[in-house]
Amino acid sequence: MSAKTNPFKTPKAPTAKPATDDATASLLLRKAEDGYAFPVLDGVANQFARSLRDLIRALGAPTVQVDRGTAERMRFADWCAASAPAIFWRYHAPPLKGPVLLAGARPLILQLVDIFYGGKGQLASEREELTDAEDRFAARLGRDIGLQLAAAWDGKMVPELDCVTTDSAKLAAVRADDELLVQRFTLRGGVLDGRTIACAYPVAALRGIADVESGPDIRDEAPADAEWTATLNSALKTVRLPVRSVLARPEISLVKLLGLEVGDIIPLTIPRNVPVTVAGRHFAAGSIGEANGNAAIMIEHIERGSDDE
Repeated sequence: MSAKTNPFKTPKAPTAKPATDDATASLLLRKAEDGYAFPVLDGVANQFARSLRDLIRALGAPTVQVDRGTAERMRFADWCAASAPAIFWRYHAPPLKGPVLLAGARPLILQLVDIFYGGKGQLASEREELTDAEDRFAARLGRDIGLQLAAAWDGKMVPELDCVTTDSAKLAAVRADDELLVQRFTLRGGVLDGRTIACAYPVAALRGIADVESGPDIRDEAPADAEWTATLNSALKTVRLPVRSVLARPEISLVKLLGLEVGDIIPLTIPRNVPVTVAGRHFAAGSIGEANGNAAIMIEHIERGSDDE
């Protein structure tokens, strides 16, 4: 295995140190006599926020943004109380010596189900019990979120969903006084604005994977040739990309579909704002109108991604 430069590794002191200190330094940064910070989780959280945003958009909320909050430490019991009412997901996550826990506001799940099945995400009323369809959707969403979390960890941790519940008492393997490191992700935009999903790691379990390194390898690279870079940039500016907008997605029953004949009409409901994609990625939102006698879309909002998107 080739050597890697580790930005989180503390320099060795002249005197001998326990073997565990060198392993701990790769993921943990000792702040005080009895405290730890987990700098690697900042990068994981940034990537997870982007993946979570793309997942929610794919479910039918194309304008949603996700804000990542500051991580905080709190007791498991306090976290459960602050999250309620919620859907809890528990993951077995090797090599973590303990579970990874996620909590989503219960109204968020109800809204996502409504959006997924063609609604507008409006809540008719608060309910404690979920329907069978909502239970299945919550399990599916939990599996999808687990895949996004694994990608954020770059495959160094592989969460496997093993429990979906609305009752925090069923989250076994975590005690009331166990300390968690909690990262909150807040949705912004539309009817989902202000809804949160929280990801919680038991602090003791994080200390157990101190030798897990984060991020891509850092290697010395020769500076790029200026003329070659300018030629490449000029060529890229002439590349033509497909721009697409879906005006409507009507749904009809199988009986009606099989009964369609030439001359039949399928009614369409066209929303005021429609998504605009470029090369398959969401780029903007606009309104339908007319320009110079042709149907057209006026851009009203352009998505702003991170610098690496």
